[in-house]
Amino acid sequence: MCAIRSDGKREGLSDLRRVSALLLTLASFGAAAGELSVEVRQVKPNGGAVIVALYDKAEAFPKFDRTLAVKTAEARTASVQVAFGDLGPGRYAVAAYQDQNGNGRLDKNFFGVPTEPYGFSNDARGSMGPPSFDAAAVDPSATPNIVINLH
Repeated sequence: MCAIRSDGKREGLSDLRRVSALLLTLASFGAAAGELSVEVRQVKPNGGAVIVALYDKAEAFPKFDRTLAVKTAEARTASVQVAFGDLGPGRYAVAAYQDQNGNGRLDKNFFGVPTEPYGFSNDARGSMGPPSFDAAAVDPSATPNIVINLH
């Protein structure tokens, strides 16, 4: 790896350092963004499960049948915590609701307005419907912990 020249100086060591630095730099570009921790607040204790859905595409948000991942937590206290791991770089949006009657879906009234508590990342709200993906999107590498308030 390292040869000694006739003048007594080592040859190749600086090249080894350069290659090591390059490999570390390249590895960091492929690294995952990591984990997104979600705390859901204003949960009605003992009122069913809290469903937390993660999205990575605008066209899928906030459809609960087109999620990237879903976590469920029992609503034992006024807040619950879930985490999504192994996330790649990028932006993600989160939607949550409390399934108070245990039927596995967000119930809505005749007009399509949710009748169970729900919320979105960034406390995003839409006008006459759900918020946009952009309004709810977060970058886990910059903001690894978020809070969603149910309304």
